[in-house]
Amino acid sequence: MKTHAARRGAPPDVDEGNPRNLAALLRRELRPTPGRLGDSVRIVVVVLTAVAIAETFRIPDIAVSAYIVLFLSGREAASTVRTALAAGIAVVLAIFATIAVFMLSLSEPALRIPLMAVMTFGAMFLSRASPLGPVFFVAGFIIAYGLTLGDEVLGIALQPATAGNAPQFELPEIFFVPPEDALVRSLLWLSLAVALPVALVIAANLLTGRDPALLLRRALAERLAASARFCAGEREAERALEAQAFEGTAGLRKLHDHAGPLHRGRGGPGWSASLIGDVARLGLLLLAWLRVEDDRNPLVPAAGACRQAERALEDGEPSSPEPVAIIATGPARPLANAISRRLRAIQETLAGKPPGQKSHEAAEAPHRLLVPDAFTNVEYGRFALKVTLAVMTCYFVMDMTNWPGIHTCVITAFFVALGTVGETLHKATLRFVGCLIGAGLGLGAILLLMPLMIDLGDLLLLLAPVTLLAAWVGYGSERISYAGWQIGLAFYLVVLQGYGPTIDMYTARDRTIGILFGNIVVFVIFTTIWPVSVANVVRTHLARALEQLAALLGLGIRADGEISQSARSAADTAFGQAIGQARAVLVNDPFETRAVRRAVGRRSIDAIVVEQVGRLFIPISAILDLHAYLTEHDLPQPTQDAIRAHHQALAGWFRQAASWTRSGEGAGEVVDGLPEPPALPGPGDHITALAAWHGVLHQDIRNILDEVGPQPHRATAPSVEDALHAAG
Repeated sequence: MKTHAARRGAPPDVDEGNPRNLAALLRRELRPTPGRLGDSVRIVVVVLTAVAIAETFRIPDIAVSAYIVLFLSGREAASTVRTALAAGIAVVLAIFATIAVFMLSLSEPALRIPLMAVMTFGAMFLSRASPLGPVFFVAGFIIAYGLTLGDEVLGIALQPATAGNAPQFELPEIFFVPPEDALVRSLLWLSLAVALPVALVIAANLLTGRDPALLLRRALAERLAASARFCAGEREAERALEAQAFEGTAGLRKLHDHAGPLHRGRGGPGWSASLIGDVARLGLLLLAWLRVEDDRNPLVPAAGACRQAERALEDGEPSSPEPVAIIATGPARPLANAISRRLRAIQETLAGKPPGQKSHEAAEAPHRLLVPDAFTNVEYGRFALKVTLAVMTCYFVMDMTNWPGIHTCVITAFFVALGTVGETLHKATLRFVGCLIGAGLGLGAILLLMPLMIDLGDLLLLLAPVTLLAAWVGYGSERISYAGWQIGLAFYLVVLQGYGPTIDMYTARDRTIGILFGNIVVFVIFTTIWPVSVANVVRTHLARALEQLAALLGLGIRADGEISQSARSAADTAFGQAIGQARAVLVNDPFETRAVRRAVGRRSIDAIVVEQVGRLFIPISAILDLHAYLTEHDLPQPTQDAIRAHHQALAGWFRQAASWTRSGEGAGEVVDGLPEPPALPGPGDHITALAAWHGVLHQDIRNILDEVGPQPHRATAPSVEDALHAAG
């Protein structure tokens, strides 16, 4: 057996680690990627269409309409349409809820503030404690924004109408109607300003959006291409397979789920969900090959089969399956048989034939309004309280200073506030940088270009390049994407004031100050009141991943030895999601403050540790595959008992390790309690391979414990003072 030592190299490509410097970050994040230009151009067209309609029919809040297009646009059509529909419904319901609040508090303004705080708290709590979190978040934002906007509308409506003050507002007619009617009219106009971009986004994505079915085909073809390169002996292919294994299948299964409603007739073969599992399992088996065999020559026939399957996926045509046999001896023989079976299953699926083995789909989780720990996890309530405190602080400052122009501080308090300190500071930094870039471009446009603009075409020509820049940045990774949306928002807020060209510098100044002030408020609150560390969140996700590994090992404890494929698929997906979430949270680790790091008081977990935990999935998958094969043959009873006993002990150890990861207690028991690999009696290559893989898993776990386990106390030399004291 070949044992690879634990590697402390760079994180896998799917994470890409932290850049060496800002220039390296920008080069990597701004490079062209497949579909990025098309998505950005689509956003430009939709934004220009929304602005043209709003300018023509004098719909207020043009800047909000333009930004909603950026906010709702996703990377593929199905999720974008669903998000837009949910957001549109949430906004309409929130508008009516805002009207109801004003009906209750219009005669008693002091009642409006408690109602605003309660509704903000409830919406933010549900945004974290409900699967419909984004819907509640949008509804809470619209309610709070509508209530703050209502104060301005009522103040203007109560003023005597004159020719001098009428043009100061986008709806001059509110000067000539009762305050109640003025309030309702402004809120209804706001709902129209939201419904217009929502409808345009849905129409554009239905007509020209990227089909998730095609994205899934390309993703599976890329995985098969990496497998083909690996089988052909290319060195870099191993790294690509590791990145794909680390990424998991959660994203692919999400594309598969989205592909159904919008699939536009690209052929039925290959759309079985089992194909995703087969391709992913093939990559794991190929990675497992290097753990027991150095020579890749037996895998050469598999390279041609992978390339043929890749071409079938890219062309959308059924393939003609040809039998592929991988021949090996010793511990690699079971892997060779498993690779051959997996290639045969992929070929049969692409050829439109029923899979060789019955496909089991993971059972769908019941739909619930709240997550199971909604009322036991204190973080949900704490997050809602901190957001409410930030929103109300911004509102009080804006109201007491009688400075309505900085109402963007309320918007900032909603969109910057996130779970951890690092995440909040990361987003605040991106918002700050994006705000400065967008506001700077807007002020430059007012000073240099606005005096030369005479019609709507000039305005659209001005919006197009900045919108393209914002969309291009926004379609980057999480490290910079939010800055792109803020470039667009700040630019729209500065340039799109009222109807037609503007030379008002005061509004641009006030809105920029509001964004900066909101960032400061959120920074102070989230770093001083119940600060949440990135490390703690990463540990929570890693604990969930370890629990899923325990669930996988527990599948082999049954007396009959049968492994439920649906339960295994569910655990596989949950493990990939937990590792992916841990990796995503680590992006914000550089923004963590020193005070929060010191408060954690435990050894840090970096991307390399997350990678090593993610790699445990490979030997466990190999063990389960070998175990499933062995259950189909008669095994000696002592061998069966030894396998079940070790699986039970190892599953219990993973649950104990998950508890230690969460709480930090019981480190000694975890380090000392790792069960040793079993001695499996019985002849045959499969028994030998199973014993070898148990040894590989044991060594991988030991490497992780050496990295994050308790450090041994070092013997230190006595100081000079102690030596003199000992000498008398």
